[in-house]
Amino acid sequence: MEKRRLGNFCIAKFSVVGYPDDLGVKNVNGRPGAAQGPAKFSEFFLKLKGRAPVPSALHRHDLVPMTTDLEVNLSESARFTADRARELDFKRDALVVVGGGHDYAYPWIKGLVQALGPRKKIGCINIDAHFDLRTYDPVMTSGSPFRRLIEEKILKPELLVEFGIQNHCNSEELWEYAKKVKIKTVPFEQTRNGRALSEFKKCLNALEKKVEVLLISVDLDALSLAVAPGVSAPQPEGFDASELYQMLEFSAGRKKVISLGLFELSPEQDFKDVTARLAAQSAWKFLNLKLFGKGNQK
Repeated sequence: MEKRRLGNFCIAKFSVVGYPDDLGVKNVNGRPGAAQGPAKFSEFFLKLKGRAPVPSALHRHDLVPMTTDLEVNLSESARFTADRARELDFKRDALVVVGGGHDYAYPWIKGLVQALGPRKKIGCINIDAHFDLRTYDPVMTSGSPFRRLIEEKILKPELLVEFGIQNHCNSEELWEYAKKVKIKTVPFEQTRNGRALSEFKKCLNALEKKVEVLLISVDLDALSLAVAPGVSAPQPEGFDASELYQMLEFSAGRKKVISLGLFELSPEQDFKDVTARLAAQSAWKFLNLKLFGKGNQK
């Protein structure tokens, strides 16, 4: 990975890892197309300029090779992610991962744990309409990553925040499971009327005190269908683009936040690439503040 120097100082760099697979989405009868998400994300990400552009020379963008076997893909993705994470100095660098189905939150977090070491206390905020706590037996699905991470003892449930969960999207069994294992849950209703950012800040600030490293996972179906139609499971109500940008900008200003995951971008379900543009701009805003600015830390 190339580094750029300003005088005698080496500035930050980042890596993007794409998981071009939607087998897990198909396993839960979701709308296919997320396998093309990483490539479409990259197409629009590399077009972004701005007054403080993220220099393309400071990053590498890799697509993990995929097979027709989901378990092989997940295993290879964890190894690939760990390798890329080891190349980064997270005191200043950042990792962005792009799905693919949300099942790829599993190898993303597993790979980071492999790179950072199992003793590192890692927390995650999942911005999502769904818990994604479904069972992964007999098959892994895009609705299963956090249950598998918890039951394989990769992620502690008390260090997971489920943010923006919508009641109608989740069965009673999933609500009970979240309660049983003591996952912090913020229902979407709690974020209405302009309260999304303030509620998010509360969650991040509280979780930050418990962990050494923080990850932000965004399932794009957490956004309203009006602004993000190109997802596997669209929702009529959800966050708008500004709310998501504000949450990511706040996250970027926190030293413990080292990685952003964007999942369920489905180009074949999109309308005039609006969801792809939103995903690319989300990462761009996060990275500009994380690597080159102070971010919104208030």
